[in-house]
Formats: sequence, structure tokens, C-alpha cells
Amino acid sequence: MLRWVLPALALLLAGCGITNPVVEERRVREATEAHFGSPLAPIDVGPIVVSGNHALADWTQGDFGGRALFEMGDYGWQLLLCSGDSMRNASNLKRAGVPDFNATYIADELAKAELSVPAERLARMKRFVGTAADHEKYLRSLGEGQGAAGTAPSIAPEVRANAPKS
Repeated sequence: MLRWVLPALALLLAGCGITNPVVEERRVREATEAHFGSPLAPIDVGPIVVSGNHALADWTQGDFGGRALFEMGDYGWQLLLCSGDSMRNASNLKRAGVPDFNATYIADELAKAELSVPAERLARMKRFVGTAADHEKYLRSLGEGQGAAGTAPSIAPEVRANAPKS
């Protein structure tokens, strides 16, 4: 009987929508590379923390870097915003729309993960000042195609002029 119960349980759980954190981390890495990567300037991504429908990815590229906040959407992981040290704080993640539990988890786990990140790399991420929103979200906020001549920069300029500092 046991040999039938375990496969049945595995099939049942497979249909429950339980996400695999390793797979989701890889997808967030790929999304970060797609947004910021360039053949001219390699990007270093990580650590990445995923909680529920939100994820935060550290990234550096050349002398600069930042932290990218993603949300799981209809088409996979979508960039919500990018910032520097301000994204390390749960209160700022909550203000960006991350639910309380997820924001606290992400901030706590990122703090632990960043203990192994070299100080020089953390300093590069700190250089990202302010907060910039993703192009698609920026366009949606303007109304479809109603930006200047129907265009907008690939990353919106300073959506929050007074971005919180850590």
C-alpha cells in the first residue's frame, strides 16, 4: 500500500503550485541579467532572496551596482524598481508594495547573505542613489502610449525624488 501512497502524494503536491526556490532564484537571475546585462559590461548577480511573489537581487556591473526588486506577474518575474541600500530595509520594501511577511523575510535573509559579500562589492551597490522604476510600469502609469511622443526611457528617471536612504 505504501508504494501507491507516496507516488499519489507526489502527484498531488506537484499540482499545488508549490514553487521551487532554486528555480525561482535562477529565473530572477535571468531577469536581472536581461534588464542590466550587456556584452560590453558583464554583470554579477547575487545574492538573490525570493519570498512569495517578490524577490530582491543584488547586482554589480563595472564600478556600479544596485538592488533590483521583482514581482511575479503574468509573464514571469517583472522588475518593479531598482535602488541601492534603501532596498535593504523591510519598511522600504513594504512601501514598494511587498507584503509585510515577505518584506521582513527578504530584508533579514539579504542581510545574512550579504555578510559573505566583499565590502568593495557592497560599496558599488551603495552607489545607486534614488529609485528608478521599470519602463513597462512607467508606461502603464502614464496610460498606454501617452508618454512624450509615445516613448519613455528604458528606466524611468527618479520616480521618487526623495527616495529613502538607509
